[in-house]
Amino acid sequence: MNIVTTTSVFPLNYPCENALIRLAGCGFKHLDLAMDYCADNPDCPFSTDSWKSWANALRELGEKNGVKYTHSHAWGDARSRNLKTFRSIEVASVLGAQFCVIHPIHSHEDGTFIYDDEEFIKVNAEAIKPLLERAEDLGVTILSENLLWGSSIKATAISALVKEVNSPAFGWCYDTGHANVHHISCRELLKCESVPLSLHIQDNHGTYADEHLMPGDGDIDWKEFLDVLKTIGYKGEMVLEAHHQSLDAKDEDREDILKEIYRRADKMRNYFLNK
Repeated sequence: MNIVTTTSVFPLNYPCENALIRLAGCGFKHLDLAMDYCADNPDCPFSTDSWKSWANALRELGEKNGVKYTHSHAWGDARSRNLKTFRSIEVASVLGAQFCVIHPIHSHEDGTFIYDDEEFIKVNAEAIKPLLERAEDLGVTILSENLLWGSSIKATAISALVKEVNSPAFGWCYDTGHANVHHISCRELLKCESVPLSLHIQDNHGTYADEHLMPGDGDIDWKEFLDVLKTIGYKGEMVLEAHHQSLDAKDEDREDILKEIYRRADKMRNYFLNK
């Protein structure tokens, strides 16, 4: 089980190249490129004609520093289907990242939330088709994710969506913090129709705030969570989205925070592997 971190532990305008080098120095050998950050950063080549040479250079820098991009997080959601969303999949392919998380549609066009599971599945299964076609061509696996609104809060609905789409290039990611915001037990995973292909590991206090804290700084029972992962036969990586404490810190304090995040994740990994 590799330990992965999102690059959004650094501010929006922080160069991806610098982030890679500093994260490698903190022990991380596997990264998740936050392309929502890249797309919204006017100084990043993501949205320019030089995007491919930038992505190639980023992959080569990773190889030079012993770091591999295994995950990515797309700009937008399944409804977006615009240049930034398709570009996210293309960049993931150039980087060699197997997975690209794209948020499911959780609301109607008028902004009201979709609470009916069957409607949620139907809307998203149809919307993901053009994105999935591109991902299949490029060898990228799109992952949906449990979110914070309507039927999207249910891991069972996300896994049912994956079953409905029925494509080897489509799976799902379980976000621990999003579930905890709604006081949904990790034991919901035992009811899902499929095992998640990835995880977003983050903590919070279950107070309807998506705090994105490092594991142990909220109230999630991580031992129970790891026990459930073992029971369902989880085989993927541990992707940390514990970025808010690093974002809020002074730049000179970030290394200590990132090393502590890695230390805690490594402790969790060792428990899981030796259980």
